[in-house]
Amino acid sequence: MVNRFFVYILTIGFCFFSCNKPELSNSCDLNSKEFLNSILSKFALADFSPHCSVSTALSLSGSIVGLTTSGMVLRTSTGSELSVPPGATSFSIPIASGFGSKYTLSIAKQPDTIACVVHNGWEGTLILGISNIQIICHTTTAKRVYGQLDFISATSANPPNQNSLSSPSFVLADELGIYVSDSGNTRVLYYSGDITSASRVIGQANFGSNAFATSSSGIAYPTGLAKDSFGLYLADLNNFRVLYFEGTNNIASRVYGQVDFNTAVSAPYAAADVITGPYGMAADKDGYYVVDNSNHRVLYFPNGSYSASRVYGQTSFTGNTSNCTATTLGSPEGVAVSSDGVYIADTGNHRVLFYPGTSTTATRVYGQPNFTSNLGNNGGIGAGTLNAPRGVFAMGGDVWIADTTNNRILLYSGTNTTASKVFGQSGNGSFTLSASGLSATALSFPQSISINGEGIFVADSINHRVIMY
Repeated sequence: MVNRFFVYILTIGFCFFSCNKPELSNSCDLNSKEFLNSILSKFALADFSPHCSVSTALSLSGSIVGLTTSGMVLRTSTGSELSVPPGATSFSIPIASGFGSKYTLSIAKQPDTIACVVHNGWEGTLILGISNIQIICHTTTAKRVYGQLDFISATSANPPNQNSLSSPSFVLADELGIYVSDSGNTRVLYYSGDITSASRVIGQANFGSNAFATSSSGIAYPTGLAKDSFGLYLADLNNFRVLYFEGTNNIASRVYGQVDFNTAVSAPYAAADVITGPYGMAADKDGYYVVDNSNHRVLYFPNGSYSASRVYGQTSFTGNTSNCTATTLGSPEGVAVSSDGVYIADTGNHRVLFYPGTSTTATRVYGQPNFTSNLGNNGGIGAGTLNAPRGVFAMGGDVWIADTTNNRILLYSGTNTTASKVFGQSGNGSFTLSASGLSATALSFPQSISINGEGIFVADSINHRVIMY
């Protein structure tokens, strides 16, 4: 009884607050006998639904950085659209949805020649309007390079140092800097802020070594990276395992896929606790995903478990066959997670699949006309084709794909399976080119993408560098 009474005190309080807003309906007049009788009736029947209907058009607003061209259109989950003029530094768009409801904001149409990202606030819960959304626009010309002296150099130093890279495969940006899997030097480097010299090395005793090792501090060809609130997951490919490093510790505290830190056995079978070919990784608040490339699957490990609870690409944890359907995979290499579901770069089938929620059946395919086609650049290279994509990244309601063999990065707006922007093809925005190159506008075998408030980071593998747009 006390709890119910407390709920209705809150209800009355909310009605008082909302009904004194001039734009709200006056369906909850606190001074009316009808209102009081209604509240008492609902209380007696244990009806906890809201008494007051809030019918108002709230707004989503925030800042814009770098919008130099026209063409950008914003869209809310309720269908409101706003065309934003070039040079705008702020925006406000109405959303016809009530207090406490969920919302999303997406870029329905990208501006000319540049790419914009909703960096924060693209989804959430409406509380009297949202005003802190941030949109940052980026050119398709890189403005920072890691691992090289300039944009026209592509050397791999031997022995390595804190300024060099060799065949980097994965990049992971957080709010303070970036992690890079420097695969050719069998180490992971961390770069703080905007500094292009590494400040930390994982997997080696110092910046000058690159030896393979099997221990809690040694690795053998790192690939995928993922972070949660407490530390870093690292896919240790040639040791057939995943390591977890707490905080800034360079000694792993957990190992997945092996019985201990000193064992590196490639199991001749598939199981829920076996990782034969770890590649791309992603994490959410409840656990982490790892691509098990050799077994043509992606595994999900919930927090606290050393055995996977979910498998994508196979009908069971013991299956390891390759195929091309909405429920199968062929040599996948990348994975990303969003609030809506999971994306998998199905490299061998030249496509990316989207799985809603926790479903292991894909409902959307990028790069192919259907779920059973698997030709590279099916129908000819264009904005809707892929050729051995290795990386995928989801942010701000958009999807980014490293179309590796086509030497480009593609941006897909919202749920559209036709790309809206291309990076890596000489800055001219052509979807029909796939040339490799070495410049601030070219790429050569890019393998992954990550984004933070600083920019868009790409692991440009054959050029032995990471570049930032």
